[in-house]
Amino acid sequence: MAALRLATIGTSMITKQFIEAAIESGRYTLEAVYSRSQVKAEEFKKAYRSKKAYTDLTQMLEDSEIDVVYIASPNSLHYPQAVEVLKHEKHAIVEKPMVTRSKDWDQLIKLAEKQGKVVVEAARHIYEPNFIHITQVIRTIPEVLGASLTYSKYSSRYDQVKSGEEPPIFSPRFAGGAANDLGIYVIYAAVAWFGEPKSVHAFSQQIKTGVDGKGTVVLRYDSFDVTLHYGKINTSMHSVEVYGEDRTLILDAVTGLSKASWLDACSKQVTPVELDSAAPNPLKWEAKAFADLIEEPSAPDNHSLKVRNQELSRTVHQILEDIRQQH
Repeated sequence: MAALRLATIGTSMITKQFIEAAIESGRYTLEAVYSRSQVKAEEFKKAYRSKKAYTDLTQMLEDSEIDVVYIASPNSLHYPQAVEVLKHEKHAIVEKPMVTRSKDWDQLIKLAEKQGKVVVEAARHIYEPNFIHITQVIRTIPEVLGASLTYSKYSSRYDQVKSGEEPPIFSPRFAGGAANDLGIYVIYAAVAWFGEPKSVHAFSQQIKTGVDGKGTVVLRYDSFDVTLHYGKINTSMHSVEVYGEDRTLILDAVTGLSKASWLDACSKQVTPVELDSAAPNPLKWEAKAFADLIEEPSAPDNHSLKVRNQELSRTVHQILEDIRQQH
């Protein structure tokens, strides 16, 4: 089977990481890169041995030698660019958040189906073997009493905000903010592990640009609550904890998960959970999964994965919309 011919939109670190993962997977070749800056486009072309570099997006999308486009532009551009990719009859891999309004999610899925193409959200952690394993472990807990999931990491770009600038990741014009950037990881984990909540209660701390710098969300389920903490203006070393009646599952992270253990509620004895070694590039798992979905969409396992992850993504975006409405 011929390798998928990949093009990329964006020149950030995540684009570099995805290109490396895609090439490492052996399932893709880098056909083209796009940037509004000629200098950056040429730098990317040289660094990753791309065949072509574009500064005109339409011109790139009209290139018949491209099969799939990875979109890692500022958040507000994800949806309109994904629409154009699909309209040009190419598959779309869209960095999270795929859209910034849940109704746009529905439109994107409908368009992909109409075009006979695949559109996927690059929520990398749900494809990681350790995340998948822990999902199965959590489902063995007889009675979940609750959970606390945290992903807070100080962004160096917040220094720019404090200096009076407005980088895209902290700009309302580009749909920046903590929920869209880091909160989405813990939301994905909560929905993957516990399903759709009954209600969402969000509390956000806004910064001077007008976006959320950090937030706390309580997801209410029938018999327990899950608390989410996320932020880009602070750093937390708090573990991820899932509470059972007689023991607690402790994880070091929701993305790039590498350590897990059980804490006995009475004896306080700690028992490690065996996990795989962390991959040097965690995006390789999603790169392989996306190639499978694109190349063999009718295979039973791939079809099931597509349906399951679309349902997951749809629920995640509805929760994000609930959070935005409560700012």
